[in-house]
Amino acid sequence: MTRENASNDSVARRSVLAAGGATTLGALVSGVGAASNRSTVGQQTESDGTADTGRDVTVRQEPGNAVYWVLPGERRLSPQVFGTPDNPRRGTDLLEARIERAKGLPEPLDEAIPQLLQDLPPLVAAPEAAREPIEASDGIARETFTEPTLYSDEAEVTSGAFEVTYGDRQPYDLPGEPGDTSDAVTIEAQFTDPAGNEYEIDHDHVVQPPIPGYETGGGVLSGGWLHGITGTGSPLFPRVYTYGASWGVGNVHVNGELATEDGFRVIHFMTTQTVRDERYRMAVDEELPLAPDGTIAGQVHHTHGVVLPIRPTPDGPVYDPVPTAMELPNGETQPFIHAMWEQDEIVAGPFDDWEFPGQAEGEASDAAESAGGDADFQLIGEASAWQGAAPDAIAGEANPTLQLEAGTECALVWENGDGLQHNFAIEDANGEDLLASELVREQGATQSVTFTASEEMSEYYCQVHPRSMRGGIEIEG
Repeated sequence: MTRENASNDSVARRSVLAAGGATTLGALVSGVGAASNRSTVGQQTESDGTADTGRDVTVRQEPGNAVYWVLPGERRLSPQVFGTPDNPRRGTDLLEARIERAKGLPEPLDEAIPQLLQDLPPLVAAPEAAREPIEASDGIARETFTEPTLYSDEAEVTSGAFEVTYGDRQPYDLPGEPGDTSDAVTIEAQFTDPAGNEYEIDHDHVVQPPIPGYETGGGVLSGGWLHGITGTGSPLFPRVYTYGASWGVGNVHVNGELATEDGFRVIHFMTTQTVRDERYRMAVDEELPLAPDGTIAGQVHHTHGVVLPIRPTPDGPVYDPVPTAMELPNGETQPFIHAMWEQDEIVAGPFDDWEFPGQAEGEASDAAESAGGDADFQLIGEASAWQGAAPDAIAGEANPTLQLEAGTECALVWENGDGLQHNFAIEDANGEDLLASELVREQGATQSVTFTASEEMSEYYCQVHPRSMRGGIEIEG
């Protein structure tokens, strides 16, 4: 669904939107009563008919490429951004300072924004009460933010497509109503959740949200920096170069029905440098930039689509879960949407054809090349599932059961079918790995794995996509 200028409560508010901290500049927007910006991208804005002199950034991803639905979960904290337990940064003190600053906003935002920040602290900070040390960490992070956020490492492969044009028409935010901006965006996005429910975004208009410390470039930003230490966007997300970003409000359709009858929700899209590594962990600031071969899809950029549990009202924005259809293990429905398109294409925009130094297209794979003719089993690795290729008994079957004979050496060859990071691993009934191969990303590359079947073997899987790429092992003899 395309719109021009496109542009429960049982889960504790703070838990939930830790999720909301997300790219949440849109959080302050009051869509009701705001001057709705209905201009189209590329419009003529001068009274004399002179064409606008801004910049357009167009990004798309076609169907059939990788989409990830991010689930609520914990977030590792960057020491550079959040300090240490003995010397914390961007915590409770910053939150309280932003709340006091928000009390100086015009009515009714002087009450709405402080309340919103109290309900959703990760919009601006990570309070110390929600931090815990990471035991025996072998990485950079020493603490984790324990409340479930939308910046987690937990995600499942789904499907979908999108196209967005960010129309950057003014360089910074100006006084006035949130919707009083010449920036514009068009968004068309359809995708599914892990349960197969279908979603469509209906973006209504751009806003320049007045959260203290945020600078959104008029509601659309291109060629700049967001999150981390910038002060714009949640610091739980790392500081990233941003090709294009927009903040606005609109509706969500679920399975063909309007899900947001009670009012708009805040919608935020941004195309940034890639922050997901080869195992789909979200990097902390010290780990960026990621080289393409250290990312999930071998790209230097990807696109995030976020719908936050924030609803505009005549009295200002309030916390309100997004009415998704995605049921979580605790029986609640997920209160936000965070979809990530990992194989997007920047059609036009700043650095659209830039390449990471030393990363040549079509670089040779480290995987062992094999025709698979002598293999006992042949599989095709795709994020949605392992696909059986040979022998005939498993051909065409998703995540086929492998029947092995105890004590017999087995040769398995798998081919990367989609250009995402995959590997082949086997675990026992307790979930302990018995073997794990190296990661392979290049589409069409093959890898040979040889092992001796044992009664301990229970399942095979991909360590990057452990939910969708998982099949059983039956041991005979």
